[in-house]
Amino acid sequence: MTALLDVRDINASYGHSRALFGVSIEVGRGECVGLLGRNGVGKTTTMRSIMGLTPASSGQVLWKGRDITPWQPFQIARAGIGFVPEDRRVFSDLTVIENLDVARRASQRPGPWTIEAVFDFFPKLRQLAGRRSGFLSGGEQQMLTIGRTLMCNPELLLLDEPSEGLAPLVVESLLQQVSNLKRQGLTILMAEQALDFCLDLADRVYVLQKGAVRFSGPSSALRDDPGLREELLGLAPPVT
Repeated sequence: MTALLDVRDINASYGHSRALFGVSIEVGRGECVGLLGRNGVGKTTTMRSIMGLTPASSGQVLWKGRDITPWQPFQIARAGIGFVPEDRRVFSDLTVIENLDVARRASQRPGPWTIEAVFDFFPKLRQLAGRRSGFLSGGEQQMLTIGRTLMCNPELLLLDEPSEGLAPLVVESLLQQVSNLKRQGLTILMAEQALDFCLDLADRVYVLQKGAVRFSGPSSALRDDPGLREELLGLAPPVT
């Protein structure tokens, strides 16, 4: 069966600095796939290359079997790939509901996600609907960014470091919310440094080192093998 997303041997650079070295990733429909690795190994660049924000210098990004490597980011988004960036990028001078409405007006994809559906999924956002997003906490901004992306009714959600900088209780709440999206059948590719967060959600994982894939396999392989975790991620203690 053709993968929903098939990243084939992509290379990418920032100026003269090479960032990705032949990265290949597959994501099947309905899967949650984790992209693990230490800071600076190429996780965000991989996400940006998929979205066309940091175009691959070679290789291919296939979406439902179609080569989208040369497409512009807005074309990729309209094709059904939603991106939640690490820095969230909310419109700080706009209210919560105005942020969501921007996505509603920009989206050309039909689907179940409306402002009311987002408020049902994130009840906290309903309470904050009239607040400017620049005054939200980190966790509230993360909910808003995910909600704004869902407004475009994506078939694949790219989550770049979703737990970064959040308090433990907020991370636990976010874990539950992303888990709910997975149960609803949304396909997810998630870049994370937080191993527990990723392994609690992902069916399969890829581990990047120095811009290249060094491991791919089921999440259980990392969960059950402390030696492998130490080798790939420098994490010797067992995952709980």
